[in-house]
Amino acid sequence: MAYTVKQLAVLSGVTVRTLHFYDEMALLKPAYSKANRYRIYEEPQVLMLQQILFYRELGFELKRIKEILSQPKFEKVTALKSHRQVLEKNATRTRTLIETIDKTISHLKGQKKMTSKEMFVGFSIGAGKDRFNDGFNRHGTTIDCKLSGKDTAGAMCVLEVNNTGWPRHLNPDQDEWIYVVDGEVELEINDKRLRLGPRESMFIPRNMEHAWAAVSAPTKIINTYQPAGQIEEFFQVLAKFKDLPTREQVIEKSYTAKQKDGLKRVFEAHGMIVTGPPLDVPSNGK
Repeated sequence: MAYTVKQLAVLSGVTVRTLHFYDEMALLKPAYSKANRYRIYEEPQVLMLQQILFYRELGFELKRIKEILSQPKFEKVTALKSHRQVLEKNATRTRTLIETIDKTISHLKGQKKMTSKEMFVGFSIGAGKDRFNDGFNRHGTTIDCKLSGKDTAGAMCVLEVNNTGWPRHLNPDQDEWIYVVDGEVELEINDKRLRLGPRESMFIPRNMEHAWAAVSAPTKIINTYQPAGQIEEFFQVLAKFKDLPTREQVIEKSYTAKQKDGLKRVFEAHGMIVTGPPLDVPSNGK
């Protein structure tokens, strides 16, 4: 079925002006325009508008949505499954908070006493726990979200990371802060190489090449990103990436070309650019 811009606006709840703006920025072009210059949209465009609205609902900026949708390998079904996972997590958190509200109301009415601990269910996160009980755990590396971008309207997210390291890369749109809790971390920013120990930290401005690696296990860091961007989604995808190199493969640079290429694509799909190999850090930390 074909829709004029006015019909699509009524159908989707998006204003005609917004649809015109999407056309002008080449985010959503009509299927064609009639001789009278009326824009006409067909099913592919309707489905693409749905994708745009999903990404907007999840807090993505229009510039980033355009980058995602314009990728040659963008696949609608895969994207929808990803949206569903995020919304399910949000729904789980919302249900937990609603239960806390209901218990608090009963407590205030004197109907059922509430413990102090119960008052903060849905807010506090225990040691070794993930914000949504869905942390990353592979090859001896664990990554737990402690503060989600969903909690901060996308302003920032905070992760607890154990025993890992990454290829040299840059984050075009995010500042990063690393704080070492336990162990040692080898870090390289541009041409500067240094080692961080417990209670030491480093700020990495956006668009600056860097790489870091745990010198030896166990190593624990607090990793903060501002804004949150797609970091949480990045680790969700990485958790399911079948060719993910082990920590030993990263350290020894023994992972395959297929693993290297796949890891690079995962980085780039989430707004980061791989610029070089991992750091050359001996496994014994010397």
